[in-house]
Amino acid sequence: MSTDIPIIDYQQVSTSPETVAQELLQACADWGFFYVKNHPIPQVAVDGIFDLEKRFFAQPLETKLQAPYIPAKNAGFKPASSNGAYGTFKDPREAFSINKWPTATDASGAPLSPILNEARDQIQSFQKQVQSFTRRLLELIAQALDLPRDQFTAQHDPDAINFDNFELMHYPPVAQLSTTTAAAAAGQNVAKFRISPHTDWGTLTLLFQQSIGGLQVRPPHYTAPELDLNNETWTPAPVFNDMVLINIGDMLEFWTAGALKSTWHRVVPTAAHGGVDRYTFAYFLHPNKDAVLVPIEAMKRDGWIPRYAGIGRTAEAHIHARIAGVHGKKQENGQAKVESTQQNMVVKEVAA
Repeated sequence: MSTDIPIIDYQQVSTSPETVAQELLQACADWGFFYVKNHPIPQVAVDGIFDLEKRFFAQPLETKLQAPYIPAKNAGFKPASSNGAYGTFKDPREAFSINKWPTATDASGAPLSPILNEARDQIQSFQKQVQSFTRRLLELIAQALDLPRDQFTAQHDPDAINFDNFELMHYPPVAQLSTTTAAAAAGQNVAKFRISPHTDWGTLTLLFQQSIGGLQVRPPHYTAPELDLNNETWTPAPVFNDMVLINIGDMLEFWTAGALKSTWHRVVPTAAHGGVDRYTFAYFLHPNKDAVLVPIEAMKRDGWIPRYAGIGRTAEAHIHARIAGVHGKKQENGQAKVESTQQNMVVKEVAA
């Protein structure tokens, strides 16, 4: 299986960190997405989280709803058909979002469902492994940008409160697009997207996949300046069970004045995998809640217009705005304004 999305061998960090740093920078600047092979998170730990989430999602809906989603904490259970991008789609995906819990200053976090609560040690251990891995990645990216080594890690204190989100995800089977008419007539679950196009809100996202694909990424060379849901050309992001797929979030794009790309991506029901259950989980790394979103002085450049309104706001204000704005979009005259149009208007966002 091949892919156009860059693959970076993390094993080379011990012998040639400068080479890995430059490969990371190139991938972040071109694609905003990259795979990492030979990463430091043990496969047995990854498989353990897959087993845990499958047990959780197999429960009755009323059991999963014992810990409902809390927007103020960006945590809890989100049933299938919650709002997706643009505020118009109902993504047929259920998920459970887990806080970074506990920290030295906040030992409570949002409630967990019983099965997840019993697995706190397993969850916390995995979170710590991810945090250690992402810390090194951020150091390498800073190195490649000729910035201080702690330029980004200083904003990601493991003991500080933030909106890190460890999200377990289940995509129930849906009909393939070409068969939606017949499927709808037969009463089957029909959806254009398994999750609609969006960018991620934080600093880095680490996605763990298992066998079942469907993720697509907007490539470096766009079909058109604006995101066209019907005519855009997307690049498949195939599943490599022994690799982690990582992408840049809004905050790294903001700090670097657009030098690093927070890239549009989506999940669709493919012919091969749309009709089967898809399980994934992701760690969404976020900065300290009080981190201020202004471009780094050394990265400032004329003509750059931030993707989202609110220059100078805190990371906490940004995450609440994204939650309230349903992926940061608004409707105007029945049409979703996206990307380049969005850069020239004030996005209707409400900070909780």
